[in-house]
Amino acid sequence: MPRWTADETIRFYHDLVQPHVPEPVLAVGVLQPAGTWGNFALSKFSPGAGMAGRARNNKKAGGLAKTGGMRTPKLACLAVTQDRVYALSMGSKRGARQVDELLATWERADLKITTNPGKLATKVVLDVVSTGDHYELEATTVGDYGLSTTFLDTLTAYTA
Repeated sequence: MPRWTADETIRFYHDLVQPHVPEPVLAVGVLQPAGTWGNFALSKFSPGAGMAGRARNNKKAGGLAKTGGMRTPKLACLAVTQDRVYALSMGSKRGARQVDELLATWERADLKITTNPGKLATKVVLDVVSTGDHYELEATTVGDYGLSTTFLDTLTAYTA
């Protein structure tokens, strides 16, 4: 990805996601399983421990995102609208980001969202009240050109 301004980065992801969402998108976030950054560091010292950590974190992501040793990661793209949150699978093809499929849709009023900022990323926990589904992801905040910050502010600002 070239060095874009914050507005250009936000516009790029908005334009990429909007055709897959049937209502106006307010913000977009690109997330990986929670703990991805920590496992990256851990795998440098102990590849086995890094692999075990990735497996544990992929399970906590609930299928929305997945990281692997040598494979391109499957990222979760969350699109926030006025009343819903759409989870889309995001990958890359020939080096370009693409939306692969719609994974889930939730009413914003049905979500309990907690965030925990860290040095490189903010952990985002989504609990679906009606089903008990639980997802643990993280949004990279270091060097994100404002994408994650705008997304997190919009996601957590909802009041039913």
